[in-house]
Amino acid sequence: MKQTTGHNPRPNRPTSPRWPAALARVRPLLLLLAALSLPAQPAAAQKRFSRDYPAQPNIRVQLLNRSGKIEVVGWEKNTVRVTATMESRSAKMEPQVSGDGMRIDVRRDNREDVGDINFLLRVPFNSTVDISTMTGGIIIRDVRGEMVRAHVTSEGDIELTGIRAHTVMAENTVGNILFDAELLRGGTYVLNSTQGDIQLRITAQSGFRLMAVAPRTRNIDLNGFAQMGEFEFINEKRKVVGKVGDGGASLSTTNGRGSIVFMPR
Repeated sequence: MKQTTGHNPRPNRPTSPRWPAALARVRPLLLLLAALSLPAQPAAAQKRFSRDYPAQPNIRVQLLNRSGKIEVVGWEKNTVRVTATMESRSAKMEPQVSGDGMRIDVRRDNREDVGDINFLLRVPFNSTVDISTMTGGIIIRDVRGEMVRAHVTSEGDIELTGIRAHTVMAENTVGNILFDAELLRGGTYVLNSTQGDIQLRITAQSGFRLMAVAPRTRNIDLNGFAQMGEFEFINEKRKVVGKVGDGGASLSTTNGRGSIVFMPR
């Protein structure tokens, strides 16, 4: 009788599938990769406001914002179009229209901080605009009403281009100011910054009386206007006063810690 050896081969056992367990371990990573591959969706928290308001050709538009970019553009319609994008869905914004004026007061409508509200206002060419914000840039283009005012309490650039108004005031604390305009006889123009650069592009035919002050940098560059008028540098070039042409307009600009540059156009 044939004897068997002491070695018993292990019986064949069905191998349990390992994929489900492996997939369970990598599933969170796969879900993350799938989410990252999807196109970006707009923030659900944002909301948008857009409305047209009939307006007088010389309407006065006033906007008081807390933070966000503000752009005002003149157009040929006797309509004010208000478009706003609000960072928070809890933000409120209710334009008030009465007679020949419109007032948008974000600070009144929202007692608490609701984040950025970005505005695009289209206004009749001959509008008067008075725009202020605590932080954020202000751009005003192609407006030729009685007055243009742009005020940034804290930080933000100001751009005023294509402006033809009798009174223009621009002021910020930190940020640049660009002023591209025609100076009108009898007009008053005041541009002030604490820290930033001020650039003035003025029609070469403009007549104006100038006072420019840069107390710390002494960086006042008249460029082509130096040959067009009579100027005096005072207090070791910290201040420049003078006149161009008939001196019909009054131009005053002060920059605490930046440059003041004039460019004829």
